Formats: sequence, C-alpha cells, structure tokens
Amino acid sequence: MTKIEYIDYIRNSLQMVDKTSKFHRAQVETAINSATNTVFYELFQKNPKSFRKAMERYAVTVTADVTTTSALNRYGASLTVDVVDLPRATGGILEVDSKTTLVELSGLYTQFVPMTTMQGEQMYNSESALFRKSTTATPIGFSYSRTRQIEFWGMRAADVLLHGQVYVRLLKQFTSYANTDNVNMPYGQDERIMELVRQYLGVIPPKDLINNNRDNG
Repeated sequence: MTKIEYIDYIRNSLQMVDKTSKFHRAQVETAINSATNTVFYELFQKNPKSFRKAMERYAVTVTADVTTTSALNRYGASLTVDVVDLPRATGGILEVDSKTTLVELSGLYTQFVPMTTMQGEQMYNSESALFRKSTTATPIGFSYSRTRQIEFWGMRAADVLLHGQVYVRLLKQFTSYANTDNVNMPYGQDERIMELVRQYLGVIPPKDLINNNRDNG
C-alpha cells in the first residue's frame, strides 16, 4: 500500500482509543517512523537477513566534494533519503554494487566492503593490502556518516571512471517515502508496529482492547 494509505490504516486502528481523532497524520507518520525503525532493529538482532525484501535500490553518483578529497583516493556520494539505523558498520546501507554493463564488459568487477569511518581512516593510512593504491582489483571500502553521505575509501580516479555510478541497497526510513509511494514495511509486523505507535503517542488501550491470552478457566 502507499504511504498515505498506511498512515490512515494505522490512524484508523487508533479510533477506539482516539475517538476525537486528535492525532493528525503528521504525528502518526512520525510515530510510524520510530516504530518501523525499532522493528527493523529487532529483526536485525534476530536475523540480519530477515528484511531483505524491504530493501530499496538507488543509483548514486560518485564525486569528490568538500567533505572528501580525490587527492587521497577518498570520494563520496550523496543520498536523497534517510536510512534506517542498524547496529552495524554502515547502518541500514546493506550493500554497494557497481555491476553495470560497462563493468561487466571490462571484467573489472570490484567488491565494496562496509566499514566505519574510523576503520576507513585507519586502514587507508596503514600499509594494508586492502587499500594499496597500485592494485586495480582491490576492494573499495565504504562508510556511511548518517548525514546522507557515503564515503569510499581507497578509490582511485581510474575506479571512479569505471564505477562512477554505483547501486546502493538500503532500508529507507518511513518519513522519506512520498505519500504516493508504495512502502516496503517489515513483513508480518503490523501488530507490533501498531503496539509501538500507541506507545510513542502515549495511547494506553482500555482493558477490553488488551490482548490477554491467559486461560480464564
């Protein structure tokens, strides 16, 4: 369903405890964003591969800008969306792939390795073979600053010519969807999301709405 349909779906589920409809769409959207971030975090802790169907794929252009420097073989790329934060080196950015027609024809497919910014700085400044500048087929490190900026470590000008556009697979935050976009929500987690939305909005369900599975016999 679309983002606005999902907001209304959750909002309508609050009617029994919110008869005056005091919670506007913007409030519900923010609560859903927090709830889905929490659910993705919980799912990651259980099984890091459980939400791969919820991933979005974006093409981004690799450039040098004020926060990066091509002189040090360090480049960057900007995202247009906010990414779910996960307890891993690059958060909700799960994969970077440069497998395009040009790359396939060249036979110089390069692996992109996730790491933190600190790891990138340490490994690039070391003698690690991973970032040895003279080797054309060495993996390229990537990190995410959580300000919509991806950094690429040990990426040479020749790599940029070949991998100037890369594909990023990520988990997008709910608030970054347009109202008419179809949303990729965590599968089978609607009840958990509703529960968390109620908590974040400060809604306490009356007793007759509480799911009580205890044996009353």
